[in-house]
Amino acid sequence: GVAAVVALLLVGGQIALNWNKMNQHDNHYVRSYGMMHLDKLPRDAVLVVKGDVITNSIRYLQRCEGFRPDVQHLDQSMMTYPWFKKKQARHFRKIDFPNDIYNPYKPEGYSMALFLDENAHQPNRPFFLCGGWYHDEIPAEQGGGTPGYRTWPVGACDRIRADDEQLSLAEWVDEAETLLPEYDPPAYDRFADDTWERVTLTDYWSAKHKLPYSLLMYAIERNDDQDALQQSAARFEDLILENQNAAGGAPTPDYFHKNIGITYGRLREEGNHCKMIKHFSHYLVLTKDTPEQRREVLKIVVDYASHMKQRLKAGLEADCDADVVKAAKKVAKMFGSGDQPVGGG
Repeated sequence: GVAAVVALLLVGGQIALNWNKMNQHDNHYVRSYGMMHLDKLPRDAVLVVKGDVITNSIRYLQRCEGFRPDVQHLDQSMMTYPWFKKKQARHFRKIDFPNDIYNPYKPEGYSMALFLDENAHQPNRPFFLCGGWYHDEIPAEQGGGTPGYRTWPVGACDRIRADDEQLSLAEWVDEAETLLPEYDPPAYDRFADDTWERVTLTDYWSAKHKLPYSLLMYAIERNDDQDALQQSAARFEDLILENQNAAGGAPTPDYFHKNIGITYGRLREEGNHCKMIKHFSHYLVLTKDTPEQRREVLKIVVDYASHMKQRLKAGLEADCDADVVKAAKKVAKMFGSGDQPVGGG
């Protein structure tokens, strides 16, 4: 009687209190994340991946929904186990595994370079890398990666191409544009940091950042190629605007502002120094970087604030908009004369 009623009330109370938190009827984010990686790939592509969320979301779509069975999906971590070749090799079409395990440091192993040499040169079967290399076979101080190959960021993944396979800027950007990820990420404040849903959110913004950042690196390697820098700046602006309009109040990643600031600093157009100061100021307010990592950018902004102070004292107009000058002054006040924010940080 009474005990049963009390028990029902307690259970009902728990349901009422926790319903919103536990209601996942509209949670399709991990599935959509897998779609983000698979959907736009060219036919018969081969995906070389690293990461549990990428692997499991793609595996679900292919095995449970029958989506994109033409794409072959290789998990680098699985390739390191002795059982993988024995049990799984037969399921891959025209893929050759050169030795027993993927491990460039063991006698029974093979390197990724050798694996790609034997598999990645067939026409009409492009290879893509998602989540990065499992082993860096090129030393980290030399940039990491796989000898003989280079990755070109396109969409959520990178296209793997031989070093001697060169693309024009237009060819690369055209391919990247066709593969740009389409994904409606979860609101920033909906899921905890240790959830797969939060991983999908972080990976989405990282994927969107790759192309403008890689255009910046491409430009620097080519003596500040102005076309690449202009394309980088335009894409960074779109990225930051999209991020600021995203649901859940996500703070814009500090490196978005730092990298667009670097881009504007290298563009040889009047007024770009103001855009550089603006974004460097935002970066410095947001960043948790070490003093050494932020020192060069901090000096640029503090020097500009000091220059503006002298200029205004002399009765001259500021050379940038008031909001840029205000942001630089805020940084100068925040850091004082040192590398640490006043009051710690």
